[in-house]
Amino acid sequence: MQAGWLSLLRRGGNLLRHSARLVPPSARAGTTTARARPRALSTVPALCSQLSKRNKSTSVNPDLIRPRPELASTSQGHNTLKVLWRDGEADEFPYVWLRDNCQCHACFHTSASSRLLRVAKPLDGRPPEGGAAGYAVRRFGVSGGPLTGNLKRCDPSKAFSAHLKTVFIVLLKVSNDGYFLTVVWENGHESTYETDWLNERAFNPRQQSIYNNKYRLRPELWDSDMSQRIPRASFDELMEDDAAVLKLLESMEVLGFTVVSGARPEEGELQRLSDRASHLVASNYGTTFIVKDKKDASNVAYTSEGLDLHCDLVCLHYKPCVQLLHCITQFSGDGGDSILADSHRVAVQMRELHPQKYRLLTDVLVNFRDVGVDNGFQYDIIARRPMISVKANGEIKTVNMSTFGRDSHFGISPKEAIGWYDAYLTFCDLLYRPENHFTFKLVPDEILIMDNLLSLRR
Repeated sequence: MQAGWLSLLRRGGNLLRHSARLVPPSARAGTTTARARPRALSTVPALCSQLSKRNKSTSVNPDLIRPRPELASTSQGHNTLKVLWRDGEADEFPYVWLRDNCQCHACFHTSASSRLLRVAKPLDGRPPEGGAAGYAVRRFGVSGGPLTGNLKRCDPSKAFSAHLKTVFIVLLKVSNDGYFLTVVWENGHESTYETDWLNERAFNPRQQSIYNNKYRLRPELWDSDMSQRIPRASFDELMEDDAAVLKLLESMEVLGFTVVSGARPEEGELQRLSDRASHLVASNYGTTFIVKDKKDASNVAYTSEGLDLHCDLVCLHYKPCVQLLHCITQFSGDGGDSILADSHRVAVQMRELHPQKYRLLTDVLVNFRDVGVDNGFQYDIIARRPMISVKANGEIKTVNMSTFGRDSHFGISPKEAIGWYDAYLTFCDLLYRPENHFTFKLVPDEILIMDNLLSLRR
């Protein structure tokens, strides 16, 4: 087997995931080494373009889609600008957000799609380049009474917090066609916002739902029946067709794994495949590495010992995401099988069936460590994280499971440790239920690509 690290395109806009991705060891097999073919030309720009187009066409509930919005009027609240659209809908935009997101050339770099506002006044007291627009402000307010869509000057003396270092709105103007809103701040800086731009970023649940649907595809929980519909791709098609690469990336985001067939049984194929989307990233095991039985192995993956279902390199501060495993030579007898499980599905079951034990696995920090020497490089790496990591909104982020990578140090009391082990073993019982995993065997022209954040592998 040959393994390597990969960084893949992310669907949520034409961005690249830059965190390290491990391509892990799996079945115990020998290797055949041959000269790698030349790299294919990278098609990242073309893929970014396709991803951007796909994002714009992402299907959402048609009832949520509003025609190009037109402004009817505006009014000012204590901390927000209230906008009434001509279709009768209304939105509020915080002043601090409006100023922070000014789109003028002094505040926003168009080609870099980056904010230019400074967060503080320069230490030498000199005005920043670009004038007053270079200052970011800490407090925002209004400088007068309600304003309509007509250009109107307010009396700065009426500012409710004029004694603070604050930028206030002193002028508001809605264009005649209702498609542009212009704000003039107390320091004279002028900001103009297109209504399309404002509407897409509105703080109401409707627009946030649309954005969340476009942000990324929702993972699909799967069970052992997935063995009958394993997502597959052709190596040759991936090398030639950008649409095939995009389909692969979407499959990875939804299901968390794909099997690619048609690769040559030689080293270098992982490099060629990864170049089609991004680039390989090195770990303490190198950029790519051969997985086979070794004397005095520094990792149990380099032995003939069986492995539990696990994710890889949980010891790293940035846990690897996408992994590639290329089967170069496969054992012809019994053995060499791969097992896959949807870790999120099992975590959801744990949350529903054993909520108190689930909380233990999300709250208690566990030490994961990797110590050894590989290719002359000595390492001792440790990270501390819960077995089940959750997002701020409570959604499951990833399952950190590695029997051989879990350290013996435990920073909790004996009573808490006993409770944690009870919860951990309950999770394992769910994981190894027949309906929660499936077994298959790679052949020497296949590459298993999997998301180390979604799937567990043996």
